[in-house]
Amino acid sequence: MITTRNCSAMLCLMITAHISDPLSHISRSWFAIRTKPRKEVVAKDQLENQGYEVYLPLVNTRITHARKVSWQPRPFFSGYLFVCLSRDQQQWTAIRSTIAVLAPVSFGSFYPPLPDRVIETLKSSHDENGYITTSGGGVDVPFELGEKVRLNDSSMKGLESVFVEMRGEDRALVLLSWMQRKVRVETKLGNLSAAS
Repeated sequence: MITTRNCSAMLCLMITAHISDPLSHISRSWFAIRTKPRKEVVAKDQLENQGYEVYLPLVNTRITHARKVSWQPRPFFSGYLFVCLSRDQQQWTAIRSTIAVLAPVSFGSFYPPLPDRVIETLKSSHDENGYITTSGGGVDVPFELGEKVRLNDSSMKGLESVFVEMRGEDRALVLLSWMQRKVRVETKLGNLSAAS
């Protein structure tokens, strides 16, 4: 039962802890944590249950399966998440032994902290649903996924390929049939035209 006397004692303990380490609220840093494959959400939940502040950036990904298209959240960095820790919380053995966690990212015995601006930049690029937006201003995609296109650059002029995706604002990834094999080719968007 919490009483006024208990609350005062808890407040004194919190103040004492804060005074004993005046930089505890300032010296918090973000660290990258490797997770088991496709277990990022499980690792996030387990670390949060232990009281850690965890950030798992997600991106809304188009999934095509059996001719059905759906949008599903996927980790922006597959196999990684981020944990904000003070010096007192840097108990790497406890973090390493968490369910679905492989290990904190380290170089020998050095665990490099991430600059705060990295996490701030990621968090500032969220859309209204909480997903990271990957295209800066909504890149116009002139071709549909799977549409046949013709390469127009000098080395592969006239070859037909299949449009796969945009790579930035002015580059595209296409699938080219070459010597009975499918080859992924990245090219300038200006080198493509619709195959008639």
